[in-house]
Amino acid sequence: MSDAGKCPKTEALSALVDDELVGSVRHALDAHVAGCAICASLLAELRQLRTTFTALPDVAPGVDFASLVDRRIAAAAVVPKTEPKLRPQSWYWWPVAPAAFGGVLSLSVGAYLGSALMLGTQVAEQPAALQMAAFTAIPPGALCPGLQVCNATGR
Repeated sequence: MSDAGKCPKTEALSALVDDELVGSVRHALDAHVAGCAICASLLAELRQLRTTFTALPDVAPGVDFASLVDRRIAAAAVVPKTEPKLRPQSWYWWPVAPAAFGGVLSLSVGAYLGSALMLGTQVAEQPAALQMAAFTAIPPGALCPGLQVCNATGR
């Protein structure tokens, strides 16, 4: 048995069966097949297929397929495209309108939120005690251990 990496392609064995190889190429392939069990069995299968196909009867169709195919190709011929008609200028804004509306809306919301979050406007409006509420001993959202601790006046 020979190494499968050195075996010829199936097309070469098929060419050997069809008697398409001549000279040294044919002799080299015959020598390889004689020493390789893989290629010998494949060559035997290809020869069996050839004898099976030659045993089939010749069938003559009652229709000329070439003329049918030619007519279909002519019918499906590519028609050159004509230049598209230009629409009036008033229609050109329509596909861009949703994107423009979304852009204006997002810029407006961004400007509003940016101005609402500016530190200078919030600090000036809050009293000093409320501004310092972040620095109490009890963090926001914590449970009160007693009424006096949570109430700033102690009542």
